[in-house]
Amino acid sequence: MCNSDYNNDVVGRRGFLRRVACASWLARHVSFLAPVGVARAAGVGGASAKDAVTREPLYWSWWGWEPLAHYRRVGGVVGAVDTNAPGLERWYDRLHSEELVATMADVGVNLACTHFFKGFGLVAERAEQQRTAALVRVAHGHGIKVLGYCQSRSLYHETFLAEEPRAEEWIQRDERGELRTWGRATYRWAPCILSREFRDYMKRTIRIGLEEVGLDGFHFDNDYCEPCYCKRCEEGFRTWLAKRHPSPQERFGRASFDDVRLPSMVRAPARIDDPIVQEWVRFRCESLAEYHAELCGHARSIRPGVILLGNPAYPRDGNSPYGRSVWPALLGRQLDLLFAENENFPGMEGGALVSQIRAFKQAAAVGYRVISTVWRRDKLTAAGLPESAGEVGLQVAEAAANGGVPGTNWALRPTNEGDRMRIDRPDLREALAISLRFARDTEKLLAGARPVRDVAVLRTLASAAFDGRESDARVLAAEEVLIRGGFAWETVFGEDMGRLDGFAALVLAGQSHMSDGECAAVRAFTKAGGALILVGDNGDRDENGRARGRPAFQGFQGGNIARIGADVICAKEAGGRAARIMLPESWTQMADELDRVAGEHLSVRLRGAGTVALSASEIEGHRLVIHLVNYAAGATPEGLRLDLGKRWKGAGAARMLVPDGPGRDLVVRDVSGPMLELPPFAVYGVVIVG
Repeated sequence: MCNSDYNNDVVGRRGFLRRVACASWLARHVSFLAPVGVARAAGVGGASAKDAVTREPLYWSWWGWEPLAHYRRVGGVVGAVDTNAPGLERWYDRLHSEELVATMADVGVNLACTHFFKGFGLVAERAEQQRTAALVRVAHGHGIKVLGYCQSRSLYHETFLAEEPRAEEWIQRDERGELRTWGRATYRWAPCILSREFRDYMKRTIRIGLEEVGLDGFHFDNDYCEPCYCKRCEEGFRTWLAKRHPSPQERFGRASFDDVRLPSMVRAPARIDDPIVQEWVRFRCESLAEYHAELCGHARSIRPGVILLGNPAYPRDGNSPYGRSVWPALLGRQLDLLFAENENFPGMEGGALVSQIRAFKQAAAVGYRVISTVWRRDKLTAAGLPESAGEVGLQVAEAAANGGVPGTNWALRPTNEGDRMRIDRPDLREALAISLRFARDTEKLLAGARPVRDVAVLRTLASAAFDGRESDARVLAAEEVLIRGGFAWETVFGEDMGRLDGFAALVLAGQSHMSDGECAAVRAFTKAGGALILVGDNGDRDENGRARGRPAFQGFQGGNIARIGADVICAKEAGGRAARIMLPESWTQMADELDRVAGEHLSVRLRGAGTVALSASEIEGHRLVIHLVNYAAGATPEGLRLDLGKRWKGAGAARMLVPDGPGRDLVVRDVSGPMLELPPFAVYGVVIVG
């Protein structure tokens, strides 16, 4: 028999109460740290259900994912919301109005992310959840799906303990054994993802969201994990080590792991050579992925088509595996969508092209889609949000061009003038409507397109986790050369080396730590004729940091292999919450070498402007689709040229589409190969060849 501590008068209906109390008995448990594989990642309903969700045309909007209680408790300015503004409650009421839902549906939004569970507790948040349920009904009437916010890294103990008196046992511990909190907000406790009680509570929350509130899915916020030093994690790590390394003497110099303690945390380490620390990082990355596998599997068991979105604070810097337990090749396969919340506000800044392109490329490699929640450097105030029609169009264009989810992080933020919001500005509203309409129409037209396989860039977990500082700087710089050099490129992760098949070229930059299998896959790629660009030293160490007697690619020679010194593309600034990468003048050497060894096998290359980024895809092998995004929005690029691969020599004609004008027919000319001269465009253009 299930017992409940909930107060009927507070919680409400008996059915709601029964589900909250008994869900842990009904839920099917997933074994601790079972291997994370494709079947597990897909959850109930199989990979096809996840694939269907990620292919669905979605256009999103932030919809006030903080409840009023949060704004009142925190005070000050929170995410461009002034909690002391006299119109705060009027603005909040309007968020739930049918008038606003109709407005957003009219501009093209069909996915809302709004408040559901902030961590105050299911009892404390019951009334606000009912407001969300009412919003869901209205939104569904206008064709908008609703995701409910679920805070993953903080419980407000002031209210939560009244509902769950033993919740203190669920909380992370820091190295001193003290409760880990959300920064300096001591009233927000950070739960441990290995706590069975916390997992079961989250699963009850998911069931309530789907069955009681009617949500279409969830937005798990801050779902990364800083190191936890509780007994649960220490014992879990020892168990994991023993299972992974049954004979630990050779690598670890010990007979068992019975007395292993959790390593101390070092801020932004240079290189990690300690084998216990290396395995600790792997353990935490796998634990975070497994935690998501359990929650996502539970959600899909209730509703196979549920939409699952995470915000793991990625990508931000090269410290994600070590500092936050995040590796996208593991975590991303569990979720349908991931936020990219950072300061890569698209545009040109001091000669640097700032973009979210890397986040989109990594998503495509794993099988999720990205929602950009980008801010300028000031996240708190409205100064971090777009201020012009060009900036609005650029944010939408960047997502649409790279397979992301276009939309708005800014539209419903308050102006702090009564219930007014930024969407009430006619110029911004019109820019959003035009941009989303073009993205929607283009997506329909180009259904079934697949990225061309021109250039691949490898990223390995061991390099990122154990040599993060060097690896991050070098791979970011190499990717920046591809962006500024007008190449079509994609990411390949070491966990999926089979993805290399069909690419014309592979770039290795900053991949100091590579397994024997990864190195063998690279050698097989080049032996089959693929071009290889080696930037600096790569593969000199194995996946555990042990130096190889002979560097993996020493003696590699041939007409399809080029070597570039790391200093040739050394970035002046890279990493952090914003990747502003200033390439030296010598960066064109890498572009030239890539052109030399692989040029005749490439599908397309853009020439003539360093402010325009390109992405390209094919439809059924007979149409080439080229997306062009101008990051100097407002400064119309001129003299642009597309050099096409030889297979497009007989195409003859092409057509260019833009959001703010009629389409134009273009002529494919043969000037030492097929090429297209492009007319000026403001922000976004789509060229269709064939």
